[in-house]
Amino acid sequence: MQKFYSLVVKEISKKTSKAYSLLFDIPSELRESFAFKAGQYITIKCNIDGEEIRRCYSISSISNEAETFQVVVKSVPNGIFSKYVEENVKAGDILEVSEPEGNFCYEPTNEKSKTIVAVAAGSGITPIFSIIQSILSFSNDQIILFYGNKSEEQTIFNKEIIKLEGDFNDRFKVIKFYTQEKIEGSHFGRINQKIILETLQNHDFSTIEKFYVCGPEDLIKNTTNTFLSQNIKKENILFELFFSPQTCEQNKAVVSENSGETIVKLILDGEEETISVDKNTLLLDSILDAGFDIPYSCQNAICSTCLCVLTKGEVNMVKNEVLSDAEIDEGKIVVCQSYPVSDKIEINYDII
Repeated sequence: MQKFYSLVVKEISKKTSKAYSLLFDIPSELRESFAFKAGQYITIKCNIDGEEIRRCYSISSISNEAETFQVVVKSVPNGIFSKYVEENVKAGDILEVSEPEGNFCYEPTNEKSKTIVAVAAGSGITPIFSIIQSILSFSNDQIILFYGNKSEEQTIFNKEIIKLEGDFNDRFKVIKFYTQEKIEGSHFGRINQKIILETLQNHDFSTIEKFYVCGPEDLIKNTTNTFLSQNIKKENILFELFFSPQTCEQNKAVVSENSGETIVKLILDGEEETISVDKNTLLLDSILDAGFDIPYSCQNAICSTCLCVLTKGEVNMVKNEVLSDAEIDEGKIVVCQSYPVSDKIEINYDII
């Protein structure tokens, strides 16, 4: 079961006109629970106007700061939680926060110096900023960052990145892109795959340890394909999707094909329960409606919090941005985007 803890907002501040930093205080008795790897995320749970809202946010602070950690909440159109943060949250408030999780991680090694490449657009910088700080603080590795934004004013961590460039000019290189203004020394337009390859042409790709990509879906697909075209192993390209629109056409197609009910055997925390669900309803919604407290966060197949194993039966996972082919072969599914297909299925949260 996903565990949430009451944490105090130690400080709230603006990073840009549309992004707020929340600094959480971690009491000594919870520091082991909130120990995190650079690149991981937490889930915040909040009751807004009588509705439980859960949102996942990447930790952007350095991974050895045990007393606090930072996340950045960026305003989005019709964003329920981001609007709540902007209008209501203040220092001293208490929010329910889950333990850190996620596999978009950097772990320093004692091996010889390596090169790391990161590509981020907009708020996709938040997990990568934690990774950058960890690389520069705990290793001798070099990092090359390709960073895209609308403008300098809307660039999250702009001042901090400039300072790190100056402090670590021999190990940290930043290539910036802006779509709404021309700035000397930067590129005008979206992150360009040709420029990425031209910048890296002086590097032996075999010496680049990892590639980290974080941002919207198109950026991830284009960048991943670019790296794969250079014979980079797929397992060395890590990505985290920050937003991917759900297509109504997918759900309509599922609804038109399925009818009736499915008997679901649910195994969670050593207990077994059986419920009947509608084949036209996503499994996550059906299970929550039945009163079970299963782990979930983004509800859009981009965070893997609702991951479980399908041990019997068949589902239609209409969207997947986090599971590899090997994980799917193992039976892993995200229930937030899975419709039951067979008349009986069994899902297990205890064998992940």
